[in-house]
Amino acid sequence: MISGTGSWVRKWAEVKPNHTAWISGGRSYSYAEANSRINRVASALLQEGVAKGDRVAVLLYNGNEFLEIFFACAKIGAIFVPINFRLTPPEAAYILENCGARILFSDIELSRSVSEMEAAVPGIRSITVGQSASGDPGTYTTLLAGAEDAEPPDNVTLDDYQLIMYTSGTTGRPKGAVISHGNTYFNSVNGHLAYPILTSDVTYVVAPLFHMGALNIFTTPTLHAGGTILLDRAFDPTATLAAIESHHVTTMFGPPTMFQMMIEAPNWATADLSSLRFLFVGGAPCPLGVIKTYSARGIALAQGFGLTETSPFVTLLPMEDAARKVGSIGIPVFHADVRVVDESGHPLGRNERGELLTRGPHVFQAYWNNPAATEAAMADGWFRTGDIGYQDDEGYYYLVDRKKDMIISGGENIYPVELEHVLETHPAVREVAVIGIPDAKWGEAPRAIVVTQPGVVVTEDELIEFLRARIASYKQLKSVVFVDALPRSATGKVLKPDLRKQYGR
Repeated sequence: MISGTGSWVRKWAEVKPNHTAWISGGRSYSYAEANSRINRVASALLQEGVAKGDRVAVLLYNGNEFLEIFFACAKIGAIFVPINFRLTPPEAAYILENCGARILFSDIELSRSVSEMEAAVPGIRSITVGQSASGDPGTYTTLLAGAEDAEPPDNVTLDDYQLIMYTSGTTGRPKGAVISHGNTYFNSVNGHLAYPILTSDVTYVVAPLFHMGALNIFTTPTLHAGGTILLDRAFDPTATLAAIESHHVTTMFGPPTMFQMMIEAPNWATADLSSLRFLFVGGAPCPLGVIKTYSARGIALAQGFGLTETSPFVTLLPMEDAARKVGSIGIPVFHADVRVVDESGHPLGRNERGELLTRGPHVFQAYWNNPAATEAAMADGWFRTGDIGYQDDEGYYYLVDRKKDMIISGGENIYPVELEHVLETHPAVREVAVIGIPDAKWGEAPRAIVVTQPGVVVTEDELIEFLRARIASYKQLKSVVFVDALPRSATGKVLKPDLRKQYGR
């Protein structure tokens, strides 16, 4: 029997007790100390009456406490529920109520929001993390001080539920994707087989851990390998480059915008980045210019495709193919099957566009308390990603667009990503998102929302003409809107529902 993921830190504490597990707030925690603190959190949860299968929620910034609670829940079989700290109190309260959380760990800086949530969800036990302005250490510190450092019984298996990760809810109420210990384990194995993570690695984690990408692309695989996590609360490109240099960071995950901002930072040219083995770009396609800029400094960019419901790895692009296969999401990870199907669910051939489906031990268990959504997401054992894509002649997969973002103009399907890729090659375009707007003649027509390069001027007509020479006539832009910035989620994804609401008329 393979134990649950809660055993990972304990096993490394036995093998390499003095090796650094994570660094948080300028303080290092060895695997032995980290395991001791995890045990005390687990003991405290048991004293609070938390049993296997009970939900424990956290509303926390990146820090050692997040990982301590994560692994403590894993040890005792409680289900961990991370909540986006950028949500409004009513949105967060919905998640607490929906999952039936018994305990909420929250950062003391978020106390005002938590008070509103407590009023909406009476009976929940609230524990604060961090020191108040008056010097109060918070109830988390008090809880640990009075708890016993004892290993709980190891009765958690890969089949047990580990966490509920709520989706963004852009199409309605957020859904809670239930991830098992086995999902996390196989996701880690899939990552290791594609991009080996070493015990000597130092992984910089600045993307928020409440998101599947930050938690499971590098954080859990690094700790599975016995490496070190460097935690930071907020992204600042100058500070990130300095941290890479001072801590000899070897790996890091982030969306393309994060790596673009690092290029534009004042210390980009002077920062010593020689410790980096590779960086992982996720959440959106990586522009060729970013790939080339990092490549010029000898830094490889790993890319792939995944979703919350797939833990998240589905496909990964070999680093040596980053420039040759720009725009590709790569090939399926080792323990995953992928195929492209038409509207009837029939498999399609090479270079035929359809919906991407995947199956394997990386696919989630269900949507929490939502059997209808679970059933709709599955097709004969395959998970429906909702993404339109195809497989080229060499077997590499490409995403064309989200199914719901597709524009239908005069009966023809137009994929915004295709137009975005072309517009991104214009020297005046820094960022671009394409949406559909109503058209009296064709039903819908494409509109580009553009952020220009600093100090560069370009007109609407120039961009329309630029695209006209490079793409079929039925895909041509109807209009261009210039903005200062594109709305993005916490993980860097462009929020197209927001763009359609504001500019879709």
